Amino acid sequence: MTMSYSSLQPTSSALFGAETNRNSLVQRIVVWFKERADLYRAEYELNHMSDVELADVGLSRGEIHNAVRHGRIV
Repeated sequence: MTMSYSSLQPTSSALFGAETNRNSLVQRIVVWFKERADLYRAEYELNHMSDVELADVGLSRGEIHNAVRHGRIV
């Protein structure tokens, strides 16, 4: 019977999977915070526009939140 030898160290799939999940969880949290910051910034900028400027882009003050969050007026 012939045994093959590999110089690669065996990795525990549980350990590897846990680290991968932890990294992806941290990455998802970072992305979530960045997305929230972008939404707040867009809403802040629209709220600081004049009523005339908002009308030029087709929005009223009451529609800003939904337009930023959903990309449309609901």
